[in-house]
Amino acid sequence: MSSAKEQFDRQAPHYNAQWNTWSEALLRWLLEHASAQPTDIVLDVATGTGFTALAFAPLVRSVVGLDVSTGMLAQAQKRQQELDVTNVTWVVGAAEALPFPDGSFTVVTCRVAPHHFTSVPQFLAEVARVLRPGGRFLLADTAVPDNEPKVSEWQNRVEKLRDPSHARNLSPQEWRTAIGEAGLWVEEIGEPEADAAMGLNDWLDKAGCKGNSAIQVRGEFRNASVMARRQFQIQEVADGDFTFVWRRVVAKATKP
Repeated sequence: MSSAKEQFDRQAPHYNAQWNTWSEALLRWLLEHASAQPTDIVLDVATGTGFTALAFAPLVRSVVGLDVSTGMLAQAQKRQQELDVTNVTWVVGAAEALPFPDGSFTVVTCRVAPHHFTSVPQFLAEVARVLRPGGRFLLADTAVPDNEPKVSEWQNRVEKLRDPSHARNLSPQEWRTAIGEAGLWVEEIGEPEADAAMGLNDWLDKAGCKGNSAIQVRGEFRNASVMARRQFQIQEVADGDFTFVWRRVVAKATKP
């Protein structure tokens, strides 16, 4: 089975500004809700190529971008140099075992990554540990709908076929429960408006999904239930391609 590190080391060269645009609305949400201050010390977990970390950099004292993938961090460092940003550092590490002392940060962010984590409860426990009292946690990720187990199972099956490092997308209600159980107070949680639809062929190419796995994913889309088609706006287009819109969840929580 492909680990997240292996998968994202392979994908790193393809994670460019163009691919980032589909989740731009989520980045805007994080920036708008973080109440960032010039004194803030920010940790961006699973930073990938650093889009979120570098977006916060001008607003705060310092940012640490953490990721398991050295390939992703190399791309992040390259972007940092191009932008001439000096207050961001990059650290190799896992979301479930953050290599920082208790109370190291005033803000922790995580965008479009937790569905790869081996343990969301462990990740959230670590977030709570490294946050200072009064610190803020801001989350954005792909999601499945509340109370739709069959649709949720289909979506997670498709994700896993496309990318073996996928673990599970959670519903907003599951996130609310998990964040609360980690000892954080949920201020806001919801589903943002959808961005433009993604193309299935592009989505498969980006993960390097080919051969039998790609055939299986296309079959899942072709045979998707009426409910799945409605929930994810699945449309068949020219040459056997499909467009679709994954649901997302955003949340803001604070440490008491």
